[in-house]
Amino acid sequence: MKRYGKVGQRALEEIVLRRLGYRRRDVLIPPRFGEDAALLAVKRRRIVAAMDPITGSSSRAGWLSVHVNANDVAVMGAEPKWFSATILLPEGGSELLEGIMEEIHTACRGLKVALITGHTELAPGISKPIIVGHMLGELISPKPISSSGARPGDLLVMSKTAGIEGTAILAADFERELRNRIPKEVLERAGRFYERLSVVREALALAKGGFPTAMHDPTEGGLLGGAYELAEASGCSFMIYEDRVPVAEETRRICEALGCDPLKLISSGVLLAAIPGSRIGRCLKAARGLKVIGELRERRRGNVVVRSDGSEERIRGEVLDELWRLLAERGSRDQ
Repeated sequence: MKRYGKVGQRALEEIVLRRLGYRRRDVLIPPRFGEDAALLAVKRRRIVAAMDPITGSSSRAGWLSVHVNANDVAVMGAEPKWFSATILLPEGGSELLEGIMEEIHTACRGLKVALITGHTELAPGISKPIIVGHMLGELISPKPISSSGARPGDLLVMSKTAGIEGTAILAADFERELRNRIPKEVLERAGRFYERLSVVREALALAKGGFPTAMHDPTEGGLLGGAYELAEASGCSFMIYEDRVPVAEETRRICEALGCDPLKLISSGVLLAAIPGSRIGRCLKAARGLKVIGELRERRRGNVVVRSDGSEERIRGEVLDELWRLLAERGSRDQ
């Protein structure tokens, strides 16, 4: 079976992160495993830069490209301000451009972000649009918040519900498989999960208060993949309790129908943060709706998910996203 998604941690560290061009002093936080963005010094200003593609979804790709990249900037404590996009369209797909641009325009206006540059192209060899987004923002927190700042003893908190983006994608792209197993109104509600994708509000509320030691935007690999990346970047391990993780009814029903784990489903729209215990009370008041789902521990103790039935699952490496698994399985069946 084919494997899709991010390249592995080992390949990233041995191939990509060893080839970062000229080392400039104004790059304060360079690319590292688990980091969502980079931090640049521009005179007295601190600029955060992030880049992510949209490849796994055929629905709302323009909307996704803005919010996914805005989230990566916000979790470092920066306000998103400037967006760029490269839009690759399949042959004969020119009619798709207007809809994509309208989604980008609407999402940018909602966040008060300017679209500043980009590129559009009809590209050979692709079957659906691919958008590569690049967001710039300006630091507003007292200091930058990286994925690597967490410490053993910090509590892990999350916003909203697991698998938000994945729920919306599955409802649209697996509608054929789901239509006879899930009521139409449930799929329609799941499709509107795209409206929940932004974590900018809650991330900036925490950043301004100086509460987190680390924040992360769990995308591929879902909540568990995001927790692994945050813990790995910080030299820690985690323990997460499944029965503390909020899962929406729509997500639960779709995941049950397709046989996938909502904790491993792409989760843009969820904010994951590490908060010292001494700050947790004030933190929960500053950003309502956060849930404590676990804690960080010494690295030697390993990453553990305590499932609802009391069993323990060890997370020994990167988490393969359930969306990519399902797409790969579908591809194998269709061959």
